[in-house]
Amino acid sequence: MEPTAQNKWDNLVIGFQEEWHDFGRRNVKLLERFPNIHKAADLAFLGTRHFSEPIDRFVITMGKVCWEDFSEIMVCCGNGYGVAGTKLIRGLYERAVTLRYLHEHPDELENFWDFHNVTQRRLMLAASETAGQDTFDAETVADLEARYQAVKSRFEIKCCKHPQCDLKKPNHTWSKLDMVAMAKATPLGKLIVPGYYVPLRQAHATVASMLARLEDSPEGGLAFIARAQRKEADTAVKVALNILIEVFQVQYDRFKDPQLQQQIHICVKDFLDIYSKSSASPGSLASEGN
Repeated sequence: MEPTAQNKWDNLVIGFQEEWHDFGRRNVKLLERFPNIHKAADLAFLGTRHFSEPIDRFVITMGKVCWEDFSEIMVCCGNGYGVAGTKLIRGLYERAVTLRYLHEHPDELENFWDFHNVTQRRLMLAASETAGQDTFDAETVADLEARYQAVKSRFEIKCCKHPQCDLKKPNHTWSKLDMVAMAKATPLGKLIVPGYYVPLRQAHATVASMLARLEDSPEGGLAFIARAQRKEADTAVKVALNILIEVFQVQYDRFKDPQLQQQIHICVKDFLDIYSKSSASPGSLASEGN
């Protein structure tokens, strides 16, 4: 008898159960303390918040995205895809840095929002170039162009360093600071290597991203590593949790929930206990001392 549409995929498993079990054996303390992490997330993102200014909505929304990033990293690492988890740290780190920076510099929030008009136009031009000039209707093109023209002067930079050169182009980002400089202006600057530089090597087409998948073969050559990346998975989770605690800290700094503050202290103590004997340190705990 053919399975019905309702039960055909009831037993489907996407992932590797043996890796789930091995991850649990390697990270007993982490999983025992994980309810504390989840409670901090609930306090940070599920409670009632009173938004008195635009930065408030930004802080909680970006914080929720960071929590989702962390969950994605856990899924990858729990299935043995440590390199995938490492690559995802890049997005989590950049969002957490931006979150902390704009919390401390809310006067720059308008630039963050308005730069969206620059990137939307950039996307429109790229899509029109590859898919055809009729990809967007005339009204949409006119609207995107008008929004871009209204803000472009705030994001233009010189194309060359010659003092007599007046040519300008849109900057690649909304801030005058690059990501490294912005990170160093926050507590997350302590994690610039494991949070930014290492994930960058894996996310891009680099020699490092290939070498990470290779090992010496018995024949004396190089062989592709087909087994799970467990060491990378455990390191990625450690770095991601470090960043996440700083995300929680920003939520407290913005909304001053005393219950969240207490829960953050618990998470910090848990982190230090879980990883106190770890040989692979991803840097100092970003929120330590807050």
